[in-house]
Amino acid sequence: MNKNYIEKAKYPFEEYLKEIHANQYEGLDDEMPDDFNDFLGGLDGEEYIKHGNAFVKILLNLIETEKEKR
Repeated sequence: MNKNYIEKAKYPFEEYLKEIHANQYEGLDDEMPDDFNDFLGGLDGEEYIKHGNAFVKILLNLIETEKEKR
């Protein structure tokens, strides 16, 4: 996930979760959107927090990288 991708995404955290889902998905492409909805519904609060914290680390790393480029 890079800075441009995050800036262009309407809902960056959702896109991040789609990447997490896609990495573990083993079904047909046609069924992937429905399975993603099931994946979201199956996450509990602790898992949302875990994924949220990981996403924030990615964002902070991107911000720090941009600062270093200046």
